[in-house]
Amino acid sequence: MTKMIGHVEYANDETEATDLLSEYSESVDLPWGLIPQRKREASVRIATYEDKNNGLAAAKKTIDDDVSEQRRAERVAERKAEIEKQADSLVKAVGVKSGAGLLLDLCRHHYEQANHPNFTFGSGMTESEYAYFRQEWEDASELTAERYDQFTKLYATAIQDKEALGKGQVGDTLATRGRQGNVFVTIAGAKFNAHIDIKGKKK
Repeated sequence: MTKMIGHVEYANDETEATDLLSEYSESVDLPWGLIPQRKREASVRIATYEDKNNGLAAAKKTIDDDVSEQRRAERVAERKAEIEKQADSLVKAVGVKSGAGLLLDLCRHHYEQANHPNFTFGSGMTESEYAYFRQEWEDASELTAERYDQFTKLYATAIQDKEALGKGQVGDTLATRGRQGNVFVTIAGAKFNAHIDIKGKKK
């Protein structure tokens, strides 16, 4: 039988902790034996070691975290399988080491991982580099229209001066934005926006 110390419930020993936690893990559809041994041992310690941050509830949360991690891994695998064939083919067709190819590969990674759709790409480009990149992106857009229906709405904006437009501040931070290009792609219905900082003064 478990014991209460203050408002925290603990297992009396490792055997009791193992029994209770294995029963709980089975109830959330994660067989105890599928949890790595080091994690099982850590959960048992948390269930038995008397500390305000430990206890049975805290130990069960470690199992809940494992379930969430497992389900996320399953979702990532599903999303990867969903676009893998077209993504691999498109990146290869555009050029694996080209600017457009690198960004497409990064966007497919963000799609697979369900990462935030807005991000900064690279360390910045000069005006001429960005003009070349925009042409690459336009070529990729034409390619997707012909053969890749999971990759749509590829376009890159002209350079904008975010500060001049009153959009120079990044959220509630002290970081600021200057001249920037914005690049868009929609992957299987999910829209991504990559920001590219423009180096140097306006020509």
